[in-house]
Amino acid sequence: MLRSTIASTMGITSLGFLVSFASQIVISYHFGASAELDAYWVAFALMNLLAFPLMPLREALVPEFHRRLQQDAKTASAYFARAMTLILLVAIFGALIGWIFANPLASLAVSENQPAVRDLAVGQLYWLAPAVILLAFSETLNSIMASYHRVILQAFARLLGLTATLVVLASVTGLLKTHALPLSIIAGQAAIAFVQIAALRREQLGFRFAWPGGLGKRFLAVSGALLATQAAIHGYVIFEKHTLTSFSAGLVSSFQYSVALTNVLITLVGVSLANVLWPRFLDHAAGDQHEQLYADVSVAVRFTLLFMGWLCTLVWLNATPLVELIYARGAFDASAVARTSDALRVAVFAAAPISIGMLMSRALVSLGSARSVMVAGIATTLTGCIVLLSARFLENPTLALSHWLIANLVGMATYALLLSRVCGVRHNAYGRVLWWMGRWSAILLIAGGVSQMIPSTELGGAMLVLGVLEHGTVFTCMFLLLAWLLGMFRDLPAILKRSPV
Repeated sequence: MLRSTIASTMGITSLGFLVSFASQIVISYHFGASAELDAYWVAFALMNLLAFPLMPLREALVPEFHRRLQQDAKTASAYFARAMTLILLVAIFGALIGWIFANPLASLAVSENQPAVRDLAVGQLYWLAPAVILLAFSETLNSIMASYHRVILQAFARLLGLTATLVVLASVTGLLKTHALPLSIIAGQAAIAFVQIAALRREQLGFRFAWPGGLGKRFLAVSGALLATQAAIHGYVIFEKHTLTSFSAGLVSSFQYSVALTNVLITLVGVSLANVLWPRFLDHAAGDQHEQLYADVSVAVRFTLLFMGWLCTLVWLNATPLVELIYARGAFDASAVARTSDALRVAVFAAAPISIGMLMSRALVSLGSARSVMVAGIATTLTGCIVLLSARFLENPTLALSHWLIANLVGMATYALLLSRVCGVRHNAYGRVLWWMGRWSAILLIAGGVSQMIPSTELGGAMLVLGVLEHGTVFTCMFLLLAWLLGMFRDLPAILKRSPV
């Protein structure tokens, strides 16, 4: 049943949330917000740049594989072997590029104001480049499992990967220093791939290298459109790192700590819902049920906004005590707490538009409208680059930190407009959307304002936790009361009661 699947997936993801927190605590204890950690995050962004073609190929593979699996398992397995061969060849090429051109790549991502960070990033990239190949395996197999409706196992594999990452960080960071960071990523991806290979073998999905031909025009069209989007997105991320390093050492690390906390919310809600609902979207698309697909996306978006709005506002209200409770130990000093708290307040609300964009992009890919995804991606990256350029011109680091939120708000709006167009939604629906969003915003502002009337404690330890609980309880009670009075929960259970097609 869909309700139990969502509950189980979110439960496992919540455990991953705790493990991820533990990893961040280990990292903050050893490295704080330092130039060494800045270099790692720069190298990590470069690794993702080298791997950027993998996501378009993976997303294009799943709908084609799904259609073939419904017809004949043997045909689907043969198609998977051809596509997977192409993905692995691209990954190997990316890893080689990382090794050969580490120096010029690092210069692209680090400001000339931070030569030490650039040199450290080169060393980290040598270690991270092989992870591109493991990333190709784990992420592609993870997506393929959606066609088998194995979303709970998807969540479990990610939990195991996060656990492997934590084990490596906790056991060897003191000995290997910054080299433990890329090793933990490699260990996590290897653990995920191991679980997925075992699960897919039970589904009798095999793999052997095959000539990557005959993948079809639709595969090429979808992957080609998404390829341009991903290139723009990862170029934007590299420009972000270059901009942040131009202000001060440690700013990249503070921003990444805030992103890590925000990604917990995205994983808990956005990734869980996207993984659970993607098979449903694929089934609706295969049956040309565009109205039903749009209805499911609409309910999922409202649920995401309500749940994510509550979570993000809780984090915003308690940013400083949360950062102190989670990170303030070891090398993570008072200045790191202040910088990371400011970054978290700016970044956390990006979780809502990112999660919603993830849902809508899956729906558009299921409908074969990769061009719409490309347009939304370009709108997102263009907006982010404009914000970063403005921040550099104005020498305003706060504006630079806000690029993530502003860019994804524009991306979410673009996704919504394009999805409604593809699904044939009438324009008079936009008024209802604006009315719903207005009530949602008012609820967050009023509930947040009431909770802020409670005096904040300046003490640490248990009293700090008590203060967070007090603010959180008052805000939650006000949020639920106002949402109920304004009818925000109406029709939300509908998607949970529907059976998959």
